[in-house]
Formats: sequence, C-alpha cells, structure tokens
Amino acid sequence: MKKVREALMGLLSAVDPEETGLRLVGVLVTHEKRPAYNFSLFDVTENEMVLMLQIGDTVVYLAFESEEEIDEDEYPELVEELIKLTLPGVKDLIKAVKEENLPKPGIVYDEMSPELKEFLYDILMKHMHGRSVYDQTEAA
Repeated sequence: MKKVREALMGLLSAVDPEETGLRLVGVLVTHEKRPAYNFSLFDVTENEMVLMLQIGDTVVYLAFESEEEIDEDEYPELVEELIKLTLPGVKDLIKAVKEENLPKPGIVYDEMSPELKEFLYDILMKHMHGRSVYDQTEAA
C-alpha cells in the first residue's frame, strides 16, 4: 500500500482548495471488465460532487466538497479544470494500484461527509455486483 499512499498524497496535493474552491475528500478505485476512457460528473448535494475518471479498466471516483454551493453553470469550466489538475495524479494512482496488485474495489481515502460516503458506498456496491452506476429513471 506504500505506493498507493504516495500516489494518493500526490493527488491530494494537486487540488488546492484556495485555487479551485473545492477540497478532495474521498477516493474510490474500482475496475471495469471493458477498458474505456471516460469521465462523468455526479452531483451529490448542493456543495458536494463526484468526478469519475476511467482510464483503461480502472475507474477512479474523486469526491469533492465546497464551502459554498456549486453553481451548475460553473460545471463545464470546473470539470475541465479538475480533469487537468487531477489526471496526472489519477494516472499515478492507477499505476500504483496495478503495481501493488489491488484487484478489489475500495475506498482508498475517506474524509467524506455522510452523504458523500453513502453515495460512494452505493457506487462501490454497484461495481461489486456488476450493475451500472448510472440510474435509469425512465424506460429507454
């Protein structure tokens, strides 16, 4: 776990709350059967969100909180900035996870609120049971 902790510290230091207005408070690492390159944003509460980055078969969920409400109009620029800031650290984390052969999904950093924790544990359970993390609210 030493390499994972080191990579995690690098990732945490990449997100400066003074610069972004957000604090990285949780990290979940999971795996997918099909490799892909993707990102998604999940709005959890008025001031909490989760950014998912999938690189190959590894998926990293980054949980963020803000002191203030996050305006939906700011999402495009905010997501772009967060991807630029976190991508090198996410790649290092994925490399460390693979080097240390951590095949099981898990939360590797947790300073989250109860709401964020519940959200990420729900995501974790969906991954463990092979279900989609995206809720379908209407029939397609």
